Amino acid sequence: MILSTNLFIDNINSIDPSYVYTYLENNGWKEESKLDDIAVILTTNKNNKKYSLLLPLDQEIPDFYSRMYDVLRTLEVVDNKSKEEIIKDFKSPHQVALEQQTEIISLRFQFIYDEYKKQFSAKKMGLVLVSLQNLFDAFGELESGQESESIRGRISPKVLDKTEISVFETFKGSFGVKLAFAKLTQQLDLFEERPLAERVSHNFLELINLSNSSDKENLKQMLLHLKKRIASRYRKFLAELIRDQSNFYIDWGSVNPEAGGHAYLTYENTVNTIDFINKMETENPEEITVRGKLLLASKSKRNYLEILSLEDKQIYTGDILDQVLKNTNIELTIDRLYIVTFEEITLINPATGEEKIERKVINIKYMN
Repeated sequence: MILSTNLFIDNINSIDPSYVYTYLENNGWKEESKLDDIAVILTTNKNNKKYSLLLPLDQEIPDFYSRMYDVLRTLEVVDNKSKEEIIKDFKSPHQVALEQQTEIISLRFQFIYDEYKKQFSAKKMGLVLVSLQNLFDAFGELESGQESESIRGRISPKVLDKTEISVFETFKGSFGVKLAFAKLTQQLDLFEERPLAERVSHNFLELINLSNSSDKENLKQMLLHLKKRIASRYRKFLAELIRDQSNFYIDWGSVNPEAGGHAYLTYENTVNTIDFINKMETENPEEITVRGKLLLASKSKRNYLEILSLEDKQIYTGDILDQVLKNTNIELTIDRLYIVTFEEITLINPATGEEKIERKVINIKYMN
């Protein structure tokens, strides 16, 4: 769509230079020199040709419009896009959120071995987005006061409707996507001070910021407050990021002018955070109770059992602690029904992102 002349001029005059600078940086432009606080010269190479532009930093200078127009003309050639399309890319996250009337989360991946990589495996991207959606669902459950006692419990469909994210658009340049929550009109309940999506976004941004600190004490306190389901799903999300070997940038645009913000997580701190959550998991394992049919029991070199759950039809295995065998007068009979309590630890390899579940049987009794 071609903008009218007056609207086009207004759009250029309202451009925030800081967002233009970020756009250029994300697309491979490098700062060459700075002219006080008035302007900066940036350069890039494309198709064996060097391009340069002068970006005005002060919107109050008399020739701001003409300088910014020159920037658009250069980018029109380099990016092969219209000026109108480029202006759209310059909008702040808050502006985009207001236009869409919902919270907007922009994710950008800076691959550590190929900084300006523009392609991303659809399968890998799908895993990242699924793990992020699961994390947002867990945040929504907690914030809505409908938390399940078990990390495996079902989340209310009403919560899931409000925390569902959709891909809004993808970036050109360094790979990234913009995600949108449900429209604001679908978010607010009676007496609710802030939309659920805003609270979910705030928690997510805070977790990322705390994870990028070398001191993990504040992260630990937040995860303990947020409960185990969120810690588990957050670690799973980080594991998907590890597989992509990238630094991770987030821009949160909110309808609320007092909300929103930025966060950054390095690949190194992603690995460190997974390792840290693994240690928290080891210190405080999950207890799960399975009612089902005994499939296998061994008391040779290693005491362990397999039981088929009558509830979810899954097979659970685990080592039987010596004290359990000593303290219980229980005969383990194949195909008999038992109630087995496991102590479960889920660990993720910080180097590969692969998940491993370890279980120990801490109690066994017959089903009546």
